[in-house]
Amino acid sequence: MKSDLTVKHGRFKWIGKPVKRKEDHRFLTGRGLFTDDLRIPGMLHAAVLRSPYPHARIKRIDASRAERLPGVKAVITGEQLKEMMNPFRHLINVPPYYPMAIDKVRYVGEPVAAVAAEDKYTARDALDLIEVEYEPLPAVVDVLDAIKDGAPIVHDGYERNIAWHREFHYGDIEQAFSNADRVVRGTYRFHRYSSTPLEPYACVAHYDPGTGLLTVWDQNQQVGLYRSRFPAALKLSEHMLRHITLDIGGGFGNKVMSYATSSIIAVLSMITKRPVKWMATRSEDMLQVQAADRYAEVEMAVKNDGEILGMKVKILENIGAWLRHPEPQTITRGFFTFTGAYRMKHVYIDAAAVFTNKAPTVPNRGYGCHPAYFHLERTVDLVADELGLDRTEVRMRNFVKPDEMPYTTPLGCIYDGGDYPEAMRKAMDAIGYWEFKRKQPELWRNGVYKGAGVVLIVEPASTHASVTALWGSPIYQKYASTSEAATVRVHPTGKIVAAVGTVPQGQGHETVVAQIVADVLGVTPDDVEVLPGFDSHTHPFGGESGTYASRFAVVGVGAVYGAAMAVRNKVLRIAANMLECRPEDLEIEDGKIFVKESPERYVTLREVARAAYHQLAVLPKGEDPGLEETYTYRFPVGGPADEKLRSNYSSSYAYMAGGCIVEVDPESGVVKVEKLVIVHDAGTVLNPLIMDGQIHGATYHGLAGALFEEFAYTDDGYPLATTFADYLAPTAYDTPDMEVLHTEHPSPFSVIGSKGSGEGTTILMPPLLASAVEDALKPFGVKINELPLTPDRIWRLIHRR
Repeated sequence: MKSDLTVKHGRFKWIGKPVKRKEDHRFLTGRGLFTDDLRIPGMLHAAVLRSPYPHARIKRIDASRAERLPGVKAVITGEQLKEMMNPFRHLINVPPYYPMAIDKVRYVGEPVAAVAAEDKYTARDALDLIEVEYEPLPAVVDVLDAIKDGAPIVHDGYERNIAWHREFHYGDIEQAFSNADRVVRGTYRFHRYSSTPLEPYACVAHYDPGTGLLTVWDQNQQVGLYRSRFPAALKLSEHMLRHITLDIGGGFGNKVMSYATSSIIAVLSMITKRPVKWMATRSEDMLQVQAADRYAEVEMAVKNDGEILGMKVKILENIGAWLRHPEPQTITRGFFTFTGAYRMKHVYIDAAAVFTNKAPTVPNRGYGCHPAYFHLERTVDLVADELGLDRTEVRMRNFVKPDEMPYTTPLGCIYDGGDYPEAMRKAMDAIGYWEFKRKQPELWRNGVYKGAGVVLIVEPASTHASVTALWGSPIYQKYASTSEAATVRVHPTGKIVAAVGTVPQGQGHETVVAQIVADVLGVTPDDVEVLPGFDSHTHPFGGESGTYASRFAVVGVGAVYGAAMAVRNKVLRIAANMLECRPEDLEIEDGKIFVKESPERYVTLREVARAAYHQLAVLPKGEDPGLEETYTYRFPVGGPADEKLRSNYSSSYAYMAGGCIVEVDPESGVVKVEKLVIVHDAGTVLNPLIMDGQIHGATYHGLAGALFEEFAYTDDGYPLATTFADYLAPTAYDTPDMEVLHTEHPSPFSVIGSKGSGEGTTILMPPLLASAVEDALKPFGVKINELPLTPDRIWRLIHRR
């Protein structure tokens, strides 16, 4: 159903309360149901043969020995796969992408063949029997090398390995630079890392030749777009795909890309006409689940008092071997808050996605925003240093002011309220910033190298479809805003079931949905059952449904609230008929619908529900039986991009300030975080317990990327981190204590004032820690323009090695 949806940002009985997570009991007692838990009669097991070379022609594949191995039911290569599939489509021109190499391999780990067998051990043994003859080719892994004349070409027809290139002009950048007192320049590199979720990629596919229905159980987070692209690639009609996600052991954006390998498993099922399961090993996951790395050059036009007038940025994004949907979003998502929290009016961006022989990229928590904020905030620090001003002073001087909210950025994004200076001051006070700066010179004289950093970022959440304009889609005018769907049903017993098109991966959706429905329908969260996971046969969904880009708190909540309100309105109409009064005379509370002026006159929700299903004579004239409503929510503030590529590209803009004090050991290069404070504002807080959990997780995620984790490669294209022995993911021992403070400025645009907030401190931590470490090492003249800040890198910076 569609209707206008409004709500006053007011006090609620359940929303905003620290309700314990409903889903935790089944997880803590080992009763979660994950993809690998599926057992289907007749199920086969798959294994994937991957390229050992970063770049090579495939001269010959002989799978005959593997096919003869007892227990093997199917072997497929890229050439055979191509006959059964279309390339995955994109809204822009890209090399045709199939999930398996056809003519040549372009990165270590690219699928070359796949086997389906009676058990996983036979499947893996069969891989050893597949003979592949390669002709190795020169590889390229660095974007600066890749764009040089004479560099190895990853895809024929893409000159200098440029996969995508656009220039963006906002405001009058030449005027800004002519009015500047000086231009500050910086060059930066943001490294490649990822999330390494507890549960690697997994898939079960079951093709039924009798009905033609393909059922796929996998972990894709973006079910709306999955359903439009996945069946098209498999040459199926969309209605012939049933897509199910069970419990997911972490997604973090990574599993948006699960469609690639899942399509291979689906083809194996279509060939064998039996269900097929595949579960990635940790090493397989590390070979295929990597975020992009970036090279950036920044020029910032400033006045001598620290006012920022404008910025020119050149971006070279290393997207690896393929440009797959949703790329080049790794570049363009950072545009939504490209000017940060600052009143910067003029921006020029020259952005390119570059092919290399690294793994193709996947979204990762903070997608596209952490590199953008790294080079923005590092340059703001550089401005302060060159002008002889304190770094916090330059930030305060340029912040958007509270009375300027809602504030429209040069790119057309509409910041939805807040007080940035307030959050910055709170962070500074919490770490004792000025007192620390007063003592810092004495610490340096005593050989103690401590530094402080304070940074504030704005987090874009719930990406709008208008972003296709930034990619260069020729039909971008057709795309705007974003939507989500939910269903609420009251059973004849009075108990309530809710379903939503989001795909939770640990965010606590079941709990928050129950809180919202409970508030609207006057019950407790225990009276509300929320269907877990997602099933396209039982859950409502829209074209953008899913959980990605921190969208649940805005559009997921809007859909649930809308469906619950539609049910509430029907309950009031039926109850009014039963009580012989008007619907507006009634209130709902504690499972009762009563007359406001005469509370003793009431009916229970159960009685209304029974009437709706079984006592149809009680229903008002013209009222349909049943008590179930589906609502599709569309965020109201976001049209298509205009001719200057301006639009409100996100639904909400939470913000957070971070303050930290670090100590660096110059002999070992080890960074110790002594104090860490986060001041967080995400509008109306839906559940403080869950919110703080998200903040802690996101913060440590960002810290891991800044100090520890990296997918490094050799110069000739071989990955150096394919196990946890090489990829340094921090443990609890490596994570510092932190303090979380809150301010609350509700969004004027979302249904109950909430803002998406699952990624913000992941984005915040790299520039925050870089600022603090550089401040600590000021006596050495160290400049931080590259991550991660590993002991080796810090030691070399200090000792000029």
